[in-house]
Amino acid sequence: MMDVSTEPPTLNYDSEPGAPEDPHRGSVSEKDALSSVQEIPVAKIRPEEGLGRKRDREGHRELCYSIRQFGVLTPITVRVAPDDSGDYLLIKGQGRTLACRLLGIEKVPAIVVDDSFAENEKVQQFLVENVARLRMRPIDRALLIARARRDGEESADVAKRFGVSTATVRRLEAQLDGANSSEMAALKQGNLNLTLHAVIARYVGTAERSDAVAALAKYSLRTKEVEALFEALGWRELVQLGSSHRKQRLQLLVWACDTLSKLPSGSISERLGELAAALPMSFSDDSQPQAVTR
Repeated sequence: MMDVSTEPPTLNYDSEPGAPEDPHRGSVSEKDALSSVQEIPVAKIRPEEGLGRKRDREGHRELCYSIRQFGVLTPITVRVAPDDSGDYLLIKGQGRTLACRLLGIEKVPAIVVDDSFAENEKVQQFLVENVARLRMRPIDRALLIARARRDGEESADVAKRFGVSTATVRRLEAQLDGANSSEMAALKQGNLNLTLHAVIARYVGTAERSDAVAALAKYSLRTKEVEALFEALGWRELVQLGSSHRKQRLQLLVWACDTLSKLPSGSISERLGELAAALPMSFSDDSQPQAVTR
């Protein structure tokens, strides 16, 4: 019987060295702001007046899931609060900061701009970061991290430069080095995001991954739902059956994704329950999608 438990495997948070508690120590000038990153306590961060923005609920859930798995890949931007409270005023990174707070992550990588920044300079920095964010997709940043490691740069140096932990650097390096050309094409074209690819890579072997990526890229399934699906199907046990059952595994995955995509909205548990009830006893050759390798 298919297990419809929705509890995902435990994902470890990245633990990074703490930053000095003195908020004035280590703050940087505009010239050095983009190259200096430090860890600051999330509890010490409060919004900068006038720079807040609304977030859509679905997008924020995906951001929380991404940060839980990969850590914060892009540092936030703050300045020291002028009221001697020891707090920081958030200039850029509202969604990342809120996600860290919800996930219980105590410190976040941040660019701390000098507290003497004039108002117009602060706003200009805000605009520049937004333009950079639009140009630099997560996959592009991840590729730069992996390339830096291939070029021989130490993990700690790469982590410091990109404002991530060394564990995140190693994880991204291993994930992308193990990806084949079709996986990379799907990532670069935006048909697949990094977090979903990481889930696929965790469950599906390299020989079958291209077909799994092609199947999943066709459907707009949430990453957590895909992870719960692999667990419910008992995918690791199915893999133990060997390569002779590759066709049946991929048939099952394609059927499950297609069926889930047509079910009404609801909780993951409810949708997987409906999927289990619809599970056929067998698959005919006619139901085999052409994209799946025989």
